[in-house]
Amino acid sequence: MTTFTILKQDLIDITENNSSDFATQSLQFIATTELRLSRELQNCPGLQKHATSVLTVNDPFITKPSDLVSMLSFQVLDSASTRDALEYRDVSYLNEYWPTRSTTSTPKYYADWDDDFFLIAPTPSAALTIEMNYRARFASLGASTATNWLTDNAYDALLYGALIEASVYDKNPQQQQVYQQRFVEAVQAVNAELKLKRSDNFSK
Repeated sequence: MTTFTILKQDLIDITENNSSDFATQSLQFIATTELRLSRELQNCPGLQKHATSVLTVNDPFITKPSDLVSMLSFQVLDSASTRDALEYRDVSYLNEYWPTRSTTSTPKYYADWDDDFFLIAPTPSAALTIEMNYRARFASLGASTATNWLTDNAYDALLYGALIEASVYDKNPQQQQVYQQRFVEAVQAVNAELKLKRSDNFSK
């Protein structure tokens, strides 16, 4: 079984860098790669999630899911449980469209406010239910999480992605190019396998 500890050791062995600073930075190499693979791998089990919440009257901010990578759909349910999709816009658009946040109505738009919150407009006038469908990130490897889907199913992609980050840290552009090519090939192979499994499931 491939684990977080094995991955860290592989990074040290392949780069031949056993400095304490490299070992510390390797945690970030792995975390960055996990996020990248959350975006690039398609149809991974468990990565498409659904969350519901209730709007707070007079509050134009909504807390983002902690494992959010990207939104797939964002809907508000009216009193008759009819779903209306919120459209994505940037913050400047929402500020121009609804400049007075103390004025309330039914929300139509949302924007990324910061890493933790969405901004919606108009500011909600009722405690309506919202539904969010989104792509989630993989469970982060660490001292308390020895394995995840990537270590079990896409170790090559995880390793080469982390090696890309390590080669940037080591200022080694030639190795970076080599690992980038291997990373792309590994991602393509995993995506092809996932697509095949998805097709098999639909045909059953």
